[in-house]
Amino acid sequence: MADLSDVETALANIIGAAIYPNGIGQPSSLPGATSVRIDRGWPVPVTLDADLAAGTVEVTIYSQPGTGAKVYQIQDQTYTIVPVSYGMTPSVASTVITVAGQPNTGEYLTLVVDGSFVFSQTGTSTANLLANLLAAVQVDYPSASATSTTITVPFGHSMVVRQGGVATMGKVIHRQRQMVMVCIWAPTDALRTNVAIACDLAIKENIKITLPDTSQAVICYSRTNITDDKEKANLYRRDLIYECDYATVQQFPAYVVTSVNTSVITIGAITNATATALT
Repeated sequence: MADLSDVETALANIIGAAIYPNGIGQPSSLPGATSVRIDRGWPVPVTLDADLAAGTVEVTIYSQPGTGAKVYQIQDQTYTIVPVSYGMTPSVASTVITVAGQPNTGEYLTLVVDGSFVFSQTGTSTANLLANLLAAVQVDYPSASATSTTITVPFGHSMVVRQGGVATMGKVIHRQRQMVMVCIWAPTDALRTNVAIACDLAIKENIKITLPDTSQAVICYSRTNITDDKEKANLYRRDLIYECDYATVQQFPAYVVTSVNTSVITIGAITNATATALT
């Protein structure tokens, strides 16, 4: 799930990319190649004093306490965060199934034999998976055999081979809104202005931010505060305040359905039908 720290980090990265387009350690894009330190949280006074004395501007991203707001909630649709990844490639020739490659974590093969028997197994390797599959198949087909890359099943009239695996799914279960301040601490008014313009422009060019859990945060400018009462201490401050609307995403595994077992039970004149998905 996305955390407020993810939103702050995303804003810091946006500002960093705008001010240092060639990477930290290279000259900034600001006039005079102004040195800028970008951090999350409230500045440390000793570090701030040292930076200002050296002509360095500090930009801090800080969440304002007590500014959470109610947000309209919706029941979002489930979506795929990480799709199923297959490492094996099965092929069938007569009664022999040949498997190339190695299974990814959670990957499995399912055999539906003669329309009645379902065998589904996973394994740490292709050889291990086929050995597990053989042990299950031999209960009903004792003459079945396997090698490290093949399994032979002497079926009667049909055999279906399917491949399955595990995906990561997500669903937005809640949204929240928080005010976040981008504070510019500069030793001169000119530096404050240049850095504030760069920060504000960069954020307004990225009003939708994709967070690590694949959800999106929506950024909306709220207001600006300017503080000039520390001029004698060579401190010029400007706060750019934004509303950050972001989501809580529930993540969970999802499995590919490779077979469905259906049974019909007749009791007198009443018929009950049930269907159960098997993986």
